[in-house]
Amino acid sequence: MTQVSAAAVLDAASFRSPVLDFAPADCLVIAHRGSWVRAPENSLLAIREAGALGVGMVEIDARQTADGAILVIHDDTLDRTTQSRGAVAEQDSATIRALRLRESGGGDDAPLTDERVPTLLEALEEARGHGLLVNVDTKSAAELPAVTREILRGGFAEDVVVKAELTPADLTRLPADHSAFGPLPFMPVVKSQKGRFAEDLAHFARLNPFMIEAMPACVEDLEAGMEAARALGVRLWLNTLDVSHMTDFNDTAARQDADAIWGRLLDLGVGAIQTDESERLVAYLAARGLRSARL
Repeated sequence: MTQVSAAAVLDAASFRSPVLDFAPADCLVIAHRGSWVRAPENSLLAIREAGALGVGMVEIDARQTADGAILVIHDDTLDRTTQSRGAVAEQDSATIRALRLRESGGGDDAPLTDERVPTLLEALEEARGHGLLVNVDTKSAAELPAVTREILRGGFAEDVVVKAELTPADLTRLPADHSAFGPLPFMPVVKSQKGRFAEDLAHFARLNPFMIEAMPACVEDLEAGMEAARALGVRLWLNTLDVSHMTDFNDTAARQDADAIWGRLLDLGVGAIQTDESERLVAYLAARGLRSARL
């Protein structure tokens, strides 16, 4: 991917995204790997199901095959989600696309379905048809230039958000060390050690980001960092996945007490939540008189 100049990287226009047009009170609900509770993860059906639930964005995973195609699959192997085995990078796209996906999150005991591994462009087209933004999680940083070219080739630049984990030290080496920066809306992922979240956020003012995927060590650090987030004018994305950084602040806990988890995040001013419980979260927002942000 062609690198942009440092000046362009730091220009807010380089980070334009439809997320900027959402009302501040709206919460962007991100369906993790589509609505995989209702369909095979990362499948076209999972994207359709997410759209039907009323989320604003789906997160999907992109990997490159041996013949250079970009497919939507999370793992580096086929083992968990299909009836086959082997590394994605070592097989051609036709072979992989002929495979059937397993139900839900997969595994050897999960039944096979008629859903197939989609190409990135097929997934983006499906999402566009349902008014959904897409977070493309490129599983290998080395493949990000090829993923970006594919997104641009398909004309989906305005529909996606790409991301990469950055540290404050990384900011002194932009843009050469981070090929993520380019013509697509970009979201930094900020993973912080305990007690450092507010300080870490402040370092990102020079990027003028529209959204940050925040990974504070605990909810108390998140609370302490909200003033810094407001000063940035940024929408904070938090994960309540059961594998999230705040391990005691997750979907399992939200099923037991939504006010204690999602409610607290909303009260703090969090404007985007990625979850495996999309249907519950959309319903929870409605019960609070809030909207799930949509295009």
